[in-house]
Amino acid sequence: MLVGGSNPVRIMGIINTSPESFYKKSIFTEKKTIAKTAKQMEEDDADFIDIGGMSTAPYLKTLISENKEIQRV
Repeated sequence: MLVGGSNPVRIMGIINTSPESFYKKSIFTEKKTIAKTAKQMEEDDADFIDIGGMSTAPYLKTLISENKEIQRV
């Protein structure tokens, strides 16, 4: 699926599994809720679903291990 340029606009859903994420409405930490939210995004025609396991907020210094991130995702 191509993005940008003359390609059609794409819609991305965002699911953060990191409790330290700055956007609290996008945080989901329970497997059932994550699955339900992803399914709803799919039904709402999201082209991509980005599931993040570690916050990238520049003001946080909360690096986590790869294993912890894998567990979250």
